[in-house]
Amino acid sequence: MKPQNLIPLTLLPPPGENRDEQAVIEEWARGLEWVRWLLGSVRARTEHLGMNGGGWGGFTEGLFRDALGPALEQAWAAAHDGDLQALMLADDELTEKLDHDDAQRSIRAGAILLKSTRQARYQGVLGHFRDQIAAGRCSGHLATIWAATGHFFHLSLANVIAEYLRLEWEIGTRDDLKRREPNFSQITSELLLARNAEMKCV
Repeated sequence: MKPQNLIPLTLLPPPGENRDEQAVIEEWARGLEWVRWLLGSVRARTEHLGMNGGGWGGFTEGLFRDALGPALEQAWAAAHDGDLQALMLADDELTEKLDHDDAQRSIRAGAILLKSTRQARYQGVLGHFRDQIAAGRCSGHLATIWAATGHFFHLSLANVIAEYLRLEWEIGTRDDLKRREPNFSQITSELLLARNAEMKCV
C-alpha cells in the first residue's frame, strides 16, 4: 500500500488535542445517518459478526486489529486506486486470516450489503468486484465490500473504519440493555496512527 493513501484521511483531531470528546463524536456523526441506513440490511439480517465471546475489547484488540482493520485499509486504498486485483487480494488475504465460522459470517453479511447496493449506477471497481464475486473468483467479505462501497459513496477511510466498528458493536451488543457506545473515533484514530507509524519505520 502506498503511504500517500493514508495521509489525507484525518477525520477527527489527533489524540491530545484540547476538544471535548463527546462533542467531537457528535460532530462526526452528524450527516452520516444515511450510512446507517445503507448498512441497515446487514444490521437487521445478521445475528453475529466478528464480535463474539471475547467482548468488545477482545474484538478490537484481536480480530479487528489483526485482520479486519488492515483489510478495510487495503480494500479502501484499492478502491481509491481503481485497482480490482488489489481489492481481490485484500479479500483473499482476509479469507486466510479468518477462521471458518468468522469467514462464513463475513461472507454472508457481505452478500447482504452487495445485494442492497446492486441498483447503484456507475459503480466502477465496486461493480467489477461484484462480478468477480458472482463468478466465484473471490469470497466477498463484508469488510472488503464495505470499504469499496464506502469509497464509491465518497467516504474517507476513517469514516469507513468507524462505521464498520459501529456496525460490529451494534450487532454484537444488541441484547445488552446496559450497553454504552464506545469511542469509535478514538479506535479509528489509533489504528490509522499506528499504521502510519509502522509504514514510517519500514
